[in-house]
Amino acid sequence: MVKLDVVRSANAALADGTKPFVAVVAGGTAGIGEATVRALAATFAGRGSGDGDRGFLRVYIVGRNREAAHKIIAECETACPGGVFRFYKGDLSLLKEVDRVCAEIIGIEQREADAKAAPAKIDFLVCCQGVLSLTVEESNEGLDKYFSLYYYSRMRLVERFLPLLIASPNGGHVVSVFNSSIQSSLVLDDLTLRNPRNQTLRTRFAHFVGMTNIFMEELARRNSGRLALCHYHPGFVPTNILNSSNLPWYLKFLVNYIVTPLSWPFWVPFEECGQRILFMASPARFPALEFKGTEAAAGKVKGVEIATGIDGKFGGGAYLVTKDDDTFGKEKKYDELRANGTAEKIYQHTMTVFAEIEASGVYKD
Repeated sequence: MVKLDVVRSANAALADGTKPFVAVVAGGTAGIGEATVRALAATFAGRGSGDGDRGFLRVYIVGRNREAAHKIIAECETACPGGVFRFYKGDLSLLKEVDRVCAEIIGIEQREADAKAAPAKIDFLVCCQGVLSLTVEESNEGLDKYFSLYYYSRMRLVERFLPLLIASPNGGHVVSVFNSSIQSSLVLDDLTLRNPRNQTLRTRFAHFVGMTNIFMEELARRNSGRLALCHYHPGFVPTNILNSSNLPWYLKFLVNYIVTPLSWPFWVPFEECGQRILFMASPARFPALEFKGTEAAAGKVKGVEIATGIDGKFGGGAYLVTKDDDTFGKEKKYDELRANGTAEKIYQHTMTVFAEIEASGVYKD
């Protein structure tokens, strides 16, 4: 367990930089995404004094609830007068919407960079979008919308933002919030889970987890020294995701009025959750693979040690992170998947899905 005061110290170090810190939070209008946005505002609150020194923190909030976003932005601007917070509405279950939002954000960052004769960059990307569902619902792009929310849209965000992420001085940092504690299990003969027998909740979630871990590790390998990726299990954070799901009323009742109250000693408070997610932007704890400044960065924050990656190596570049910012350590099965070509197969499948939807608007396998 990484103590919360160490987390806060490492986060404060992010705010001490001389260059603007740029973050994108997908699914940022509620729950864990909102907690992350508020953690950014609180951490950078001491920088600047108003309009004369704005822009050292730029946060792009992507989601569906415009009213909630405006409330969050107003409160964050009050807490952090030197920050700039912008909202972009989009249905992130559709890759064409992901592409549209990414293009708008990239355009703004490129204009900001051109005005200052500096390279455009994004330092931190957090993906929280998702809903709970017991059913499969195919979108007009040919993908299960829930599979897209938890995997395809998240990896598309990374792929679209990749040129700006790898331009970040300490390597771009990416967090996908799902459940890295689940034992992954891939359905290799049905990667998009078309077959009804592969559509149980347990099979789907285990498959989503496996796809995420493999694609992230492959991205870290292909962008060595420039990109760090974390798959984060936040623990029990009392969000309203259950109420917005299509689960039957009796399950909602059971969780809301029996499970949740009884589990309150194990809750992770929103504020702590936001701080722990922001900690994953720290090159001291989660460096990009073979990042040259790893040891120096770790030495700058007392109590911070370099994390162990999926590959079992310190500073492995791709990390399975617990709710306390520890890591689950080496996943031996991924050694086999790399050796037998499965990792390459999943990477190429994912890129093919992206290319076909971009070209024709629909994926057909």
